Amino acid sequence: MATKKQSLIQRARETVRQPKPRQALEAEQYKAKKGYKVVAVSMYSPEALWIDQTTKQIQKGGNPKANRSFVVREAILRLQEAFGKMTPQEINEDIATHQRKRSAQN
Repeated sequence: MATKKQSLIQRARETVRQPKPRQALEAEQYKAKKGYKVVAVSMYSPEALWIDQTTKQIQKGGNPKANRSFVVREAILRLQEAFGKMTPQEINEDIATHQRKRSAQN
């Protein structure tokens, strides 16, 4: 009969996971999570403040479940609509134009 130590070692050998290459691991992560992915984004304080204020306005307007993610997702959807049929060059020029306008206002 096997000792407790020997049976634990045997069980550990049977249940150990094999390492996977990084690409396979990343592919599995995307397959496993169908719906959303958490993404960290850096932004300046005025931008973060604006998102918080907009969230509060939406909540006061009747959507109590609104949050920062809701506001950012809505902004992304609007950008997707605006950039929908543009070429990469047109998108770049549009962004550059808006940046020049903002710089001129400051």
